[in-house]
Amino acid sequence: MERVLNTSIASIDDIIRGLRPSTVTLLDSDTRYASELLHILCVQALAEFDEEVIWIDGGNAVDPYVISALCKRRGLDSHELLSMVNVARAFTAYQLASLIDGFLGKEARESAPSTIIISSISDMFMDKDVRRSEAHQLLRGCAKEIGKVTRESEAITVVTSHTPGRVTPDPRMMTLLSDAFDVYVQMRCVRDGIAVRMPREARSTSFTPVPWNQTVLNDFTGRFHGEDCAHIPPRA
Repeated sequence: MERVLNTSIASIDDIIRGLRPSTVTLLDSDTRYASELLHILCVQALAEFDEEVIWIDGGNAVDPYVISALCKRRGLDSHELLSMVNVARAFTAYQLASLIDGFLGKEARESAPSTIIISSISDMFMDKDVRRSEAHQLLRGCAKEIGKVTRESEAITVVTSHTPGRVTPDPRMMTLLSDAFDVYVQMRCVRDGIAVRMPREARSTSFTPVPWNQTVLNDFTGRFHGEDCAHIPPRA
């Protein structure tokens, strides 16, 4: 059976319909909720597949405390699962390009990850110290390498475009990325929450996000003794 990675957020999963192997999904978001979503997907992948995750961080987004808290919330061993997340962080455009061009393929061959996460891929390339022509060339090479490694390793890959509020997106870079990857998802802030749109498939929805650390009713249904029942622990 084909592996499918879901976010566990019904509104988003109904639109995206699962992230699949050998496929790169781009999240183009103007909200920081995309970063929370990466952490949720990371824990989902660890729990579902019990295989390593590679996370290349271009926007200082990865937070091990959030991953640990999400693991504990699901009753998982946070120490064990955190050891299965291979994080590489870049601080310049050249470091990020080097990580993607060299580290990513080597690490994917050695660890055989179920999932690859690359956060804020365009942040570093919009640095004023990097010439625009060079930045576009480097980013194009990175996108090509990500697709190649994803197909060779049959991994599920998720990429976020930029860090909202930190940099202003470059339209040419966004076009480059949206054309390069297999699945393109837009997330935009609207009055009542977040609008999620898949322009190529003409699917869209909107929802009000719940903070990752807030308990909702779904946390008490369909996980222990049936599809529609709540788990009530026995008295001590």
